[in-house]
Amino acid sequence: MNANRTSGCEHPCKSAGRMFFEFSCKFKKHPGRIALQSDIAEELHMEGDAARIHQLVSLLVDNAVKYTPEGGKIHIFWRKNGKKAEFSVQNTCDTLPEGDLNRLFDRFYRADASRARESGGYGIGLFVAAAIVKAHKGKITAERTRDGICFKAVFPAKG
Repeated sequence: MNANRTSGCEHPCKSAGRMFFEFSCKFKKHPGRIALQSDIAEELHMEGDAARIHQLVSLLVDNAVKYTPEGGKIHIFWRKNGKKAEFSVQNTCDTLPEGDLNRLFDRFYRADASRARESGGYGIGLFVAAAIVKAHKGKITAERTRDGICFKAVFPAKG
């Protein structure tokens, strides 16, 4: 798989609400462990490779589930802001790396080697997420929040 390429066929991605429903099923496996909130513009669509956008959402939601502690919160946003579509996943977490959060998007980067042993993974998920966003002419950022982190992907919106 080459995350830098979209398939030759560009078509509207499925509605954000439908995609969110699919991912909310992940939380039913762990009732009460994590609180899930959403702020989703139901009719927001964008042009792009639907499979890659679905993969992006999966990568960011899985990352949030992996690093949100028991009793923590995950908030998923999908909204239109002018001519841009914004997708973000914000979650509480215990510790964040010092320094530049953009390093989280580097291939094989692990903020803390001990987290790699606890949570599994190889440090490529956020790298792939960034490649998907770039292939769709978007931008992805990571920002510290009061009690965690927020990953935001911004794309050109349809219409």
